[in-house]
Amino acid sequence: MKLKYLGTAAYEGVPSLFCNCRVCRLSQKLGGRNIRSRSQALVNGELLLDFNADTVRHYQQYGFDWENICGCLITHSHCDHLYPEDIEIAAPWYTHEHRTINFYAAESGYEKIKAVAGKIESGVSATLICAGKRFKAGKYSVLPLPANHSADTSPVIYSITCGKKRMLYAHDTGVFTQKAREGLVSEGYFNLVSLDCTGCLGQNGDWRDGHMSLKTNLEMIEFMREEKLIDDKTVIVVNHFSHNGGQIYEEMLAEAAKHNIIVAYDGLEIEF
Repeated sequence: MKLKYLGTAAYEGVPSLFCNCRVCRLSQKLGGRNIRSRSQALVNGELLLDFNADTVRHYQQYGFDWENICGCLITHSHCDHLYPEDIEIAAPWYTHEHRTINFYAAESGYEKIKAVAGKIESGVSATLICAGKRFKAGKYSVLPLPANHSADTSPVIYSITCGKKRMLYAHDTGVFTQKAREGLVSEGYFNLVSLDCTGCLGQNGDWRDGHMSLKTNLEMIEFMREEKLIDDKTVIVVNHFSHNGGQIYEEMLAEAAKHNIIVAYDGLEIEF
């Protein structure tokens, strides 16, 4: 499997609009991997993870083929992960012939996508999913599990299986709920784990609920090791960073390297 990180920031992006903090000023000055668009990822060029306002930019920059996209999994309905206004671009009065774009989302996101799909009448489908209930998206077996995030956004994390490979995409979430832990144990071994790290190194507060930091990531990694869900061959990535966390890319890199953790950046592609 291949996972490509199209964007790796939290809602504000890095540098953040209107902000003059140390992280934003340094990121603007240094550029490169310090510049982050809102989080979105792509599995094997076929399965899109989230649909935010930077999707147009990501498509233009990375040139993935919409005809190959079998589905789009929505983690929750916050606008930096679901921007339904841009789904309307699939309408025939904006876009020429194209394959139907299949969205999968829990209740809050589903209702927003369904409203757009009903308005444009063709080109988009919305499938309601439920935490704990497995479904198929193209050739992928997907198990959504409850996320520790704003309940009104119907948040889930995803276990995604294709053939003999399995990955965990855990954004946006704080430390795993008990139900999520039970679901992960039922899945078994993961070849790749991608963890929310909005709070960066965790120096600016206790990032346990809603989002995580490297500190709480390490707790979840220890849980997964104890349950034999991961081992030394598992690729572990931290992703979804906020300038409010307090560190730029290079500062994150030095600390994460101590734990053999990869720090995601826009455009990073990992084969596992």
